[in-house]
Amino acid sequence: MVDVPPVIGSEGSLRVGTWNMEKYPLAQSGKGPEAADFLAAARAELWLLTEVNARWQTPGQDLVASPRRTLGGAQERWAGIQTALPMVRLLDDGRTPAAAEESLCLARIQMRAGSFATTVLTACSVLPWGGAGDSWPNLPATDLDTQAEFVLDHHIERIRSARRPGEPLIWGGDFNQALRRPNPELQRAHHRTFGTVAGISRLETAFESLELQVLTASAGHCISGREAIDHLAVSRDISAIGDIEVLRPPARAGGQRLSDHAAYVADLDL
Repeated sequence: MVDVPPVIGSEGSLRVGTWNMEKYPLAQSGKGPEAADFLAAARAELWLLTEVNARWQTPGQDLVASPRRTLGGAQERWAGIQTALPMVRLLDDGRTPAAAEESLCLARIQMRAGSFATTVLTACSVLPWGGAGDSWPNLPATDLDTQAEFVLDHHIERIRSARRPGEPLIWGGDFNQALRRPNPELQRAHHRTFGTVAGISRLETAFESLELQVLTASAGHCISGREAIDHLAVSRDISAIGDIEVLRPPARAGGQRLSDHAAYVADLDL
C-alpha cells in the first residue's frame, strides 16, 4: 500500500464539505467560475463532490474521482474527493460490480502533524434515485429500494475492506435519501419522502454499522422546508465544532440555478 508523507501544519480543525455540482462543470467555462467562487467562499479544506468533472481544478487542491461512468462523457464522474492534503486514491480490485463501483470515490488522507489521527479514510458516494437506470445502466431490477441497497452494500463492503483498525472515517455525498419524513403539514399536502421510507432505516443502519455520527440528519434541503438528501457522516470519535452549515448556492446571472443541491460544511476537531 502506498503511503504519503505528512503535511507540516498547525493543530486544529479540519473544515469538510459535500456538494453536488450538478452537470459536471469545468472551472473555466459555463457556470464553472461561479461554482469555483461558491466553493472558495465555503473555505472547506476537504470536499466530497458529486456530479464532478474529472478535470475540475481548484488552485492548491487536488482531485481524485470515481471510475468512468458506463454512460456519459469521459470526464463526467459521479463522485470525487478534493483537498490540499496528501491523499492516495484507493482503487477496487477489478472484481467488483461496475455499476456500484462507478459511484464511489475512496481515498486515504494524510493528516497534518498534531492531529490525533495519522490518516483518515474518506469516501464519497452517490446512490440511485427514482429513474436512475436511464443514465446508470446495469443496476439490478427497476425498483429504487433494490437498486439503492445494491449500491450501498457494495460501498460499505469497499469501505470496510479499505479501513485500517481504528482509522477515522469521513463518508459523504449525494445519497438521494432523506433521513426523516416530511413534516405533518407537508405530508397532508401529499409531499413524499425524498428517496423511500424504507431507505431511511437502510441508510441509518449503514451509518450505524460503521459507527458513524450523521451531521446532516436534521439539515435542510436546497428547497426551503424540505429534508437533506446529501449527507456528511464522521466517526464518533471525531467532534464537530458547532452546527453543520447549510449553504444554498445563489442564482447565476440571468437567473439560472448554479446547482439544485445545497452544500453542507462542518468544522471537525481533528
